[in-house]
Amino acid sequence: MEGFKGLGKDLERGAKRLLRAALLRLLPAPRRPESPLDAASVRRILAVRHDARLGNLILLTPSLRLIKAAFPAARLDVLLSDRYGEALAEESSVAEILTAKSLPGLRLRGYDLAFDFSPHHAFSLSGAAWTALSGAPRRIGFDRGDAPRFLNDLAPVPVRPAHETANLASLVRHAAPKADLPPDENLPTEWRFGPGEREEGRRTWRDWGLDGESVALFLGARAEKRLDPEWFLSLARKLADSGRKVVLTGGPAERKLMQGVSIPPGVSLAPELPLRLFAATIAQARAVLSADTGPMHLAVAAGTPTVELFSHTEPWRFGYAHRPGHVVLQTLERHPSVEEAFDALLSLLARPR
Repeated sequence: MEGFKGLGKDLERGAKRLLRAALLRLLPAPRRPESPLDAASVRRILAVRHDARLGNLILLTPSLRLIKAAFPAARLDVLLSDRYGEALAEESSVAEILTAKSLPGLRLRGYDLAFDFSPHHAFSLSGAAWTALSGAPRRIGFDRGDAPRFLNDLAPVPVRPAHETANLASLVRHAAPKADLPPDENLPTEWRFGPGEREEGRRTWRDWGLDGESVALFLGARAEKRLDPEWFLSLARKLADSGRKVVLTGGPAERKLMQGVSIPPGVSLAPELPLRLFAATIAQARAVLSADTGPMHLAVAAGTPTVELFSHTEPWRFGYAHRPGHVVLQTLERHPSVEEAFDALLSLLARPR
């Protein structure tokens, strides 16, 4: 089995090398700008985020608003993979959400400025290539890896530990160094709800038999961040025994793991919901407990208090202890005990909302 995995990785690396070579032949070498960017001349902007992770998209939202603050007369489009674009459906700073289907005609849209919002810690071939395919005369991204082969205005990689919202925002500050922009500490993520969405979320929450003091536990996470479902069931039992209703949420993989499992009294298992209804529903919880994963970022953006489990990722970069109403439970290279999580939830629930 390990041999097959190794072969698969070798094939993937080989395919990426071939793709890189083909793109470099196809795309003209980027020409470095000869003068500073004239903000008044920018009319169309493209923001590119290639990966398909909900949390990363939510972390990008403050930068989208920062772009509109720096270039108020410009139209802003966002180019994403084909997942989670509905997260930006009510984002007033965004004119249009594009997917890979738009790549063939991207240059015809006449972008003046394009941002590659791939993370600063690793070069993304896809993100850089999509940004280059925009044809924008100025293409901004972090200076790492092969970025100089695709982008022509490179921002320095952040060297000081900072929250990911600030890291991404540094690209906008690089593009508009003279703009009067809010400081990093005033760049919260925020989920924008449309007409009637909150009301539908309240109805769904009540239909599950929950009230304003009920707690949601999100079971999902990737790789080493994932906890065993029994861990969540044990925590749910303790919460139910304390008199609080609990709902277990997760994606298809988590619901499959819960098939045939006995759910304790006072605990329910949420059905699968469309993303926007899930956001409106989870906004009704008194608190959400989650590992560092997309729904954790969604809950924070929706204004729900959270207990955030950080065992294998950096809380200073992805957590929200700096925002009121949120608790980070960090346990280096190990999962927290049920008792540790229960105590963290009690601490959060004792605070006024």
